[in-house]
Amino acid sequence: MIRSPLRASFGMWTVAVLASSAGAVPLTYNVVVAESSITTTMSVGASVDVNPDLLNQFPQGGNLTGTSISAPTTSSHAVADVGLPSNFGDGSGGITFDELTFTTLPAPGVLSGFGAITVPFDLLGSNIQLIAYTAKVASFTLTLDDPLTSSLTPTLNPGEWAWAGLANVTISGVIRPSVDIPSDAVPSIDLDPFPYSQSLTMPLAGTFSGDGSGTRVTLGIPLDVLQDQSLALPPINVPLDLGGGIITGFFGLNALVLGDLATAIVYQNATPIPEPNTAALLAIGLVGVALRRRSRS
Repeated sequence: MIRSPLRASFGMWTVAVLASSAGAVPLTYNVVVAESSITTTMSVGASVDVNPDLLNQFPQGGNLTGTSISAPTTSSHAVADVGLPSNFGDGSGGITFDELTFTTLPAPGVLSGFGAITVPFDLLGSNIQLIAYTAKVASFTLTLDDPLTSSLTPTLNPGEWAWAGLANVTISGVIRPSVDIPSDAVPSIDLDPFPYSQSLTMPLAGTFSGDGSGTRVTLGIPLDVLQDQSLALPPINVPLDLGGGIITGFFGLNALVLGDLATAIVYQNATPIPEPNTAALLAIGLVGVALRRRSRS
């Protein structure tokens, strides 16, 4: 049976459309915990007030600070589209992140610096209670709020491209005050946790790389890119009860600040980058199959 040029063209167009529609799929990149790290420096204002203030020493205030290096949780991931599996085109289509998030594990660390506080139980100051307050950042999460698209620029490393862009993100987590009373049988007590959250626009950058075994996305935020970022924190006033109610008062936290943030996070997916011309050869092969099936009908 002889096919008309119109039918042959239609068959090739159909295969091309099907190949194109199936060629670009957003892929989920799971975090590689062992190769990733997150550095945070945070501070928060702290204050203590007591009643009765027998020696007129309160309120007392200070600043709690801490720096730590921690790993991301296994739930940290990215969802990105670079045209894979068959329309990568040597990075010509760029990269679009639909999702990008990480959470620290374990907690970023303890904020300290207030020191021990002497609370007198009498006017002579002979009967006292020592207490010390810290705050633990129990979790720290960065989440991409809107899709981010960037071009892919080849680096000097084979099979690697750089990406960068301004992103709308939300930084959130939980801070947990802690009290240390040396004379107690249980000296350190974690108090109720409090959430914090802040939306902002910040530069994100990293690399995309791959070969025949899979692909990788990195998120590399260097130190000093995001400095002294205030994080919204609800009013925190934790009740104090010392000496069986002899002294009462409050321990307060306010003005939580992310002093600095640096990341070296690796996400990976098993989908490989095809060899050059693989996609074109695949499309030609599909067209040939379609033409042979048509000629037999």
